[in-house]
Amino acid sequence: MLNRFDQKALYEACMHVCTIAVRDGFPHLSAADILDPPHQWFDAALARQIVMHLMIRECGWPKRRVVEVEERSREAINRALRTVDARMKHPRFANHYQTIKTQARSLLTMIASEEEAA
Repeated sequence: MLNRFDQKALYEACMHVCTIAVRDGFPHLSAADILDPPHQWFDAALARQIVMHLMIRECGWPKRRVVEVEERSREAINRALRTVDARMKHPRFANHYQTIKTQARSLLTMIASEEEAA
C-alpha cells in the first residue's frame, strides 16, 4: 500500500515504476543491470539515464533529491538529462521514450488507484 504522505515511499514507487517501464523497453536487461549498470554495458547505462530522466522530467522529482537518494554526482545526473534530451531529437528514440513514459505513468496510476481502493 502506498502512503501518499510518505515522501520516501512516493520516491521509491516512482523509481520502481520507471525502472520497470525502462526494463520493458530494454527486455534484454534486468532491473538490477539498469539500477547498477555493469562496466562497459552502454545499453544498461543508457537505460539508467532514461530512468533518471523520467524521475526528474516526468515525475517531477528535484535533481537534488535524485542525486541524494541515488548517491550519484550532480554531474552524472546532469549528463543523463543531457544525453536523453539529445537523443530525443531522433524520432525513433523519441517514440520509444514515449512508450516507456506511457508505461511508467500507467503503472504509477495503477499503484495509486490500488491505494485508493484499500
